[in-house]
Amino acid sequence: MKIGTKRPLVLSLSAVLILVGILTGCGSAKEQAVMEQPQKETVEVADITIHEQMEVTETTDIPIHEQIEIERTIQTTDWQDAMEALLHDMYGDYREEGGEIVFVPDGELMDGIYNENIYNGIRMYALAAGISFSYYEVEDGGPEKYQEAIVHAVDKQAKVIVCAGEDFQRAVGALQDVYPQISFLLIDGMPLDEAGEPVNLSDNVHCVAFREEQAGYLAGYMAVLEGYRQFGFIGGIKTAPVLRYGYGYLQGIDDAADQMMLDDVSVKYWCAGSYEPSQAVFEKALAWYEENTEVIFACGGQLYESVLEAAEDKGGMMIGADIDQCQESECILTSAVKGIADAVILSLDDYYAAGGRWSEPFAGQVQYCGAREKCIGLPVLNTEWRFENVTTDEYYEVFHRVRRGEIEVSDEVEVRPQVSVTVEY
Repeated sequence: MKIGTKRPLVLSLSAVLILVGILTGCGSAKEQAVMEQPQKETVEVADITIHEQMEVTETTDIPIHEQIEIERTIQTTDWQDAMEALLHDMYGDYREEGGEIVFVPDGELMDGIYNENIYNGIRMYALAAGISFSYYEVEDGGPEKYQEAIVHAVDKQAKVIVCAGEDFQRAVGALQDVYPQISFLLIDGMPLDEAGEPVNLSDNVHCVAFREEQAGYLAGYMAVLEGYRQFGFIGGIKTAPVLRYGYGYLQGIDDAADQMMLDDVSVKYWCAGSYEPSQAVFEKALAWYEENTEVIFACGGQLYESVLEAAEDKGGMMIGADIDQCQESECILTSAVKGIADAVILSLDDYYAAGGRWSEPFAGQVQYCGAREKCIGLPVLNTEWRFENVTTDEYYEVFHRVRRGEIEVSDEVEVRPQVSVTVEY
């Protein structure tokens, strides 16, 4: 399955020509990037650090926007770096504080996983379409600080504000009606009031959620088919996405064990209460591997680093989450991935194609991205397939059954899934 799928994208013709050249392999990224990467300037505004990006302007008489489809088959950002350098060469080092599209991450931007993928989606779209963008890092974040960041972005003439996760749910809930001229894109979250209760989405808000349970299901199912019998799950904070990953993982393990008529499959399940790597996570994973756990699904920010350290120490295997992490270690069997950048691009494309607003299917709506949209799965292309007893054809067969709805994976997070395999919580 391709996590990066064909999507209609509104692009300037000049940018398209550059992009197509890079994607089709007309020279390496280093050969294309003849200029050094522009240095990102930072400006301190209260507790908000503004990382400025260049604004690309059109300089051609050719009609500016044309509808095309781009197949993005790689998950690296080399071509984006090359494009940024080329555009810098073409248009000069034109900068302005702020940006038309602004991303406010809930933590470190270049985290290698979640925030970085959101940013790459913004960066990919903006560079191709010739739209200014920036990101604001908030020091000592919290609901009030995140609201301040959003207000600052509005003051700097932002049109689309992208944010993600539970930390921004209250901020968007409080500000969606205060700034009806601003379009909000909320990834993995729903606007909440001060009490933490859901509020109605205004037409200037679009939310994206993922069917993580389907990705977790596929990871667990394939691991059982591969021959593993002793499993673990270590999650971060018990948020809905983490629980969907974990409970889907249990369902996949259970269904595969039932299909193969196995009675020796067991799972250890634990959430650390944090997304950070820690000694506690390392010791937990280490103890599990010492107790013959074969594979641990690590789900939640950077905590996977501690699980991976334990896996490498004991010769165990790990399953990554959100993005393809196989390149980090031979101990990573596969990853349960979701097309975060794809969803961001799809949303931004809708906004600009509709003339600078959310279209009717997006306005005030939640978009659920799963197997049907080809936005979740296990990485197959441009990565090492480390399953020795399971072919990619077998994987595709199960994936398409999930995609067609022949296999239903529960997204319930309030109640633990009923499974036949032994689970130690």
